[in-house]
Formats: sequence, structure tokens, C-alpha cells
Amino acid sequence: MIFVTVGTGKFELLVKEMDKIVPKLKEKVMIQIGKGKYEPKNCEFFRFSRSLEDYYKKARVIVAHGGAGTTYELLKMRKKLISMANLDRTDTHQQEILKALSEENYLIWCKNSSELINCINNSKKFRLKKYNVPECKIHEKIKSFLK
Repeated sequence: MIFVTVGTGKFELLVKEMDKIVPKLKEKVMIQIGKGKYEPKNCEFFRFSRSLEDYYKKARVIVAHGGAGTTYELLKMRKKLISMANLDRTDTHQQEILKALSEENYLIWCKNSSELINCINNSKKFRLKKYNVPECKIHEKIKSFLK
């Protein structure tokens, strides 16, 4: 199964593109559409769920928005991840995160919607690097700043 998540906001471009390519795929697709207005016609969808963990576990590959929370949650779960930045955001932090993580081979960065079907097809043979959560040292920085 391919699971698509847009998080709590909306990401119409991703949902529409995914719905468009579903007939070309040979896998079941489920899309979490959040607050988006567009409702897919070629696959199952839902808006929100208390937890997405069951969907994550069942999925062969996950296509997601570039939000840091979702991205790092999936990397920790060692899921094969294709991420696309939501360019409707007011800043470029999603692109910056995805660029850095894709350069380290932790995920597949889909830079624009026209590449999505190729990213999905290539994900079957793509071997991602295991992500290890770095040690958090922010408390040391705060302590040093307060001195």
C-alpha cells in the first residue's frame, strides 16, 4: 500500500497529483487529505485520524508533505519516505529540511509534482540510509546562553 499524508493543513497539489496517478499504479493508495477541499476520485481517503501509525505500518512507502514532525517520525520508524515540500507555506523550511535529508540518503525528495510517479516507481529499488536520531544537546546551549 502507498499511504499519503498532508498533515493537519492542506496540500491540494500533492493530493490532486496523487489522485491523478493512482490509475497508473499497481498498488492500493490511501490519502489523508487534512483540511483540503479536493476529494480524490481514484482511491480511498479520509481527513483526520487520532493516529496515523497503523497506516504507516501497513504502507510499503509513504508520500508526505515536508513538515518536520511527520518527516522525523517516519525516519525514526524506518519507513521508506517520499517527501514533497508544500510551497504554499510562507517560508522555505520544508525545502531546506528535505534537501539536507535527501543529500544524506534518508528519504526521497520529490521536488515537484511532475516527478511523483517516477519517485514512487523508483522507490521499490531505492535503498535508504538508516536514520539515527542525533543526541539532543539543546539544554547545554540554553544553559551556556543563560550564564
